[in-house]
Amino acid sequence: MTTPRILFADDDKDILDFGITALKEAGCDVMPAINSDIACVLFEEGLVFDVLVTDIVLPGRLDGFALAAQAREFIPDIKIVYSTGFGSVARIRARGAPYGDLLVKPWQSRDLLKIVGKLVGPSPTIQIPKTD
Repeated sequence: MTTPRILFADDDKDILDFGITALKEAGCDVMPAINSDIACVLFEEGLVFDVLVTDIVLPGRLDGFALAAQAREFIPDIKIVYSTGFGSVARIRARGAPYGDLLVKPWQSRDLLKIVGKLVGPSPTIQIPKTD
């Protein structure tokens, strides 16, 4: 098995740093993107990720929903995790969260790791808590 590759897109530096640190400590390979334009460039360059963790309200030409759709065009089997503040929860429930799970801010590292662990499945190379 290979190390899970995660693309983490969020414009909040604290959340980005927190999530990246948690995922790296769990044994994942993590690439940051502070806006959707950077994330799109990574897809266009041919980088492959197992999971996209994306904020819904994201600077750049795409919001988190559109970024997820773009990711699916390049990597059809990529798993999606939406990370959002309370204000966006109603929007997600109204539109549905296409192909993804939801993390509501403020989330804890264990919440992120449980969702990612569920999506990537068991791996001897990472230390992600099992879901309940």
